[in-house]
Amino acid sequence: MTRTKHEVVTKALTADVAIGGTFTVAYPESCTPEDFSGGTDHQIISNSTMTMFAAQGHFSVEFGTSEMTVTVNRAGLTDGTTVYLHLDRSEPTSFETVALPSNMPTMEVVKINLGAPDASDSDGAVASQAATAAGGLATGINGALASDGVATFDVPRNVVAAWTGAAVLTVTGTDVYGNTMVESSASGTSLTGKKAFKTVTGVSTSADITGLTVGTSKVLGLPAFLPDAVDVLKEIEDGAAATAGTIVAGVIADATATTGDVRGTYAPNGAPNGAKVFELTVAMRAPSYRGPAQYAG
Repeated sequence: MTRTKHEVVTKALTADVAIGGTFTVAYPESCTPEDFSGGTDHQIISNSTMTMFAAQGHFSVEFGTSEMTVTVNRAGLTDGTTVYLHLDRSEPTSFETVALPSNMPTMEVVKINLGAPDASDSDGAVASQAATAAGGLATGINGALASDGVATFDVPRNVVAAWTGAAVLTVTGTDVYGNTMVESSASGTSLTGKKAFKTVTGVSTSADITGLTVGTSKVLGLPAFLPDAVDVLKEIEDGAAATAGTIVAGVIADATATTGDVRGTYAPNGAPNGAKVFELTVAMRAPSYRGPAQYAG
C-alpha cells in the first residue's frame, strides 16, 4: 500500500481574493515549512473556479515561519468560498507504508561531492584598485581568476571583499546553474558573503572607495535545496569522517541582496587547498529541487 504525498488544508475565505491577491493559511498539524519547500505539485480545488496548479503558474505559495501565504494568479476567488489547498510534501513519488504517515516524512539519502576546492583567494576576482559610486571599478574585474571581465570560480563559493572608506558594496554574478544573483554588504569596509557564486560579473559601490579587493573564501555552495542543517548526516574529508564544519540551510523566504544562499552552504572545518575532497551525506526531501529564485537585483 502507498500513501499520498499531499497534505490537504481547508480554508473558508472571508473576503474576495482578486487575481494577484493573497490569503493566508495555517500549516497542517505537525507540519513545518521544510515539509513543503521543494514541492511542485501544489493544487487549489474549490467550488468557484477550475482546479488551479502551482506548477502551471496558476498560484504560488510562500512558506512563512508560522503560516503560508497563497497568491492567486489565474482566477479570483469569492467571499465564502471553501478552498482545499493540496500541498505537495516534496517527497519521492513512491513510498513504502510507514507506521504514522503524518509524523514520518519519507526522505532520500544522497551523497553530495563538493570536489577538491582551491585554496581561498582574497583578490582572485578584483585585484586592489579604487572604485567610485558613479564610475564603478577603476580597472575592472582583473584578478587571477578573471578573463574578459568575468571572474570564474572553481566551485560555487562565497565572495569576500575589503576596501577603505565606508560604503555598501554590491557583487553581481551567476550561480552554478547560470542564474543571475546579487549580494550586498552592510555599510562598512568589508564583506564576507553568504551566497555561493560561480562567477562574478560586476562590482559596484555606494560611495567612492580605495584599495578594493574581491575574492573567494571557503563557504561552498550546495547543488540542491537543503531545508534543514540537521538533515546532513555525515561530513566527509578525503573519504573519512571530518571534523564538524558549518552547515547553513537554504533560504525559504524570497531572496534579497542580504539573505543567505537559496540552496544552502557548507564551510568545512579544514581549509580547502585544491587537494582535499569534501563530501556530505544528506537526507533530502526533494533532491531535484534547486531552491527559490535567486535575487537578481
